[in-house]
Amino acid sequence: MKGIRKTLAIITGKILIRLSKILGNQGTDFPGKIARRIYPEILTDLSENITDEIVIITGTNGKTTTSNLVASILKEKNISFVHNTAGANLITGITTAFIKDIDILGYREFEYAVLETDEANVPLLLNEITPGLILITNFFRDQSDRFGELDKIITLIKDAVDDKPIDLVLNSDDPLATSFEREPSLSTWFFGFDNTIYDTKESVDIREGRHCIICGQELIYHRFHYEQLGKYKCPKCKNKNAERNFTVHDFKLAPNIELKVNGTQFKTNFQGFYNAYNILAAVSLTKLLGIEIDYIVSAINKYKPQAGRMESFEINEKDVVLVLVKNSAGFNQALFSITQDYDSKTIFFALNDNSADGTDVSWIWDANVEGIFENNNAPTHIVCTGKRSGDIAVRFKYSGCSENKITIEADLSNAVNLAINSSLKKVYIICTYTALFEVRDILIKMQEQSTGKSKIDEKQYQREEV
Repeated sequence: MKGIRKTLAIITGKILIRLSKILGNQGTDFPGKIARRIYPEILTDLSENITDEIVIITGTNGKTTTSNLVASILKEKNISFVHNTAGANLITGITTAFIKDIDILGYREFEYAVLETDEANVPLLLNEITPGLILITNFFRDQSDRFGELDKIITLIKDAVDDKPIDLVLNSDDPLATSFEREPSLSTWFFGFDNTIYDTKESVDIREGRHCIICGQELIYHRFHYEQLGKYKCPKCKNKNAERNFTVHDFKLAPNIELKVNGTQFKTNFQGFYNAYNILAAVSLTKLLGIEIDYIVSAINKYKPQAGRMESFEINEKDVVLVLVKNSAGFNQALFSITQDYDSKTIFFALNDNSADGTDVSWIWDANVEGIFENNNAPTHIVCTGKRSGDIAVRFKYSGCSENKITIEADLSNAVNLAINSSLKKVYIICTYTALFEVRDILIKMQEQSTGKSKIDEKQYQREEV
């Protein structure tokens, strides 16, 4: 009976995946949801087909890019693996990922599973599968209406991994991650940065990590990379950056990222400091899996950012960059990247407040928007759209942008056209989650009409509620 229900769940899931794609969706969540109703143990059963290692990648920012980089490295070496692609990071989406690749009887083996998951989903996932490695990218305040305070999320993950034979891969530069090092049952590995030319002695961006997570004393920062990431020490309990196993040095944004990890040179297609952390995280994880460095370098150097993670388009001989933001830390990093660009530019911002975005958009006031108007290369045209277009327009106005440079357009397609058809050389398209894929589809069509270049094969980066 158990075997029949398992097979029925797999067949039903596969049919629903197929039907969903025929209807123009990606079939990443609903098939897993129905399959789990038919056979609730399906994820546990199918995960037992992983022969080498299950790895989980979580954290506030960067988990999608990091997991996609890890997947590309495994693919470079022709390793078989299960992977839930961008955004399908709840337990139903992860279940669908296994169903999609498994055979009908559920016995096909894979060497690895690379599972990106929402921070709050970690305990649920660990109830059903047994990973060998968990990588946590960072902790930033994010969608407080969904996740609550940061200490709640950190405690949630800490309790979930307690007394389990799991290796944790952590960000040494994040003071909120250091408490894991003191858990006697856990094995920990750390990655981080040496000093960089972009560091500052003070930070106006820091919102978290001001105080020691161990004793509560205010931390002393010697330098900031960005937000609370940097070199810190607690004067009371001596808590400080954990000793690094993987270190970035010789880091340049020129504008694409060039860096060395433990002496190995990478020349990438990525932009932005935060993507340098994603690269470092992916290198650290795959090195721990035993992947040879030549495969890692080759995969990362040729990887092109996708799904709105500083994704590039060419439209009407204009460079267009699509950027997903969902919290003040990500917004600050997008703005920092824009300040590094000296071309004349338009900023487009689609701000929504749907449940997947987080209904509280007050984080736009926590970001240092003022910073981009303090330079000679400030944007000279701002297009605001989305359900909360008025809020983001007001935010730009109070950051120092003249009203006559701000346009509010309710229709998304019209707003994209306004931004693209301006006389300025560069366009940065910034979106919150639920606007991202609709805007991306518009940009894909515009690029196809403009250049004949197609991105249709990349539509596997689906729209999935997080």
